[in-house]
Amino acid sequence: MARKKADVQRLIDQRDQLLKEIEALRNKVAGIEMAITLLDTDEAGYGSQRSVKSVVLDLLREVGTTGLSAATAVDMAHRRGISLHSGSVGSTLSRLKGLGVVVLQGNRYVLTDYAAKAEAQPKLNVIQGWPSAQG
Repeated sequence: MARKKADVQRLIDQRDQLLKEIEALRNKVAGIEMAITLLDTDEAGYGSQRSVKSVVLDLLREVGTTGLSAATAVDMAHRRGISLHSGSVGSTLSRLKGLGVVVLQGNRYVLTDYAAKAEAQPKLNVIQGWPSAQG
């Protein structure tokens, strides 16, 4: 019984450490996005004129296997000082899907190359009888 409690505590500690690392990575990404915004702005203070497609493709490369929804793309672009409209992004993602550049996984679009890499990685198996995160 004491070993089981120690194992549970070890897992809780590992989870807490991972959550700290996730937060550190989020802060790092925010800093990088700020640097991108600063570097992507010309002397007049206007962001460079880029097509919706090029911005969306850059964002898709950045998020990798996580994928991207239209709303997420608009939000990420906005944080970089780039104004995108959700309808334009959704239309662009749909066109890219039709061209085979992206695939739809759930409610997120993923570059075809990244989707293939994600499928090649081994999946974690659920341990029978293990308490779920839902309680």
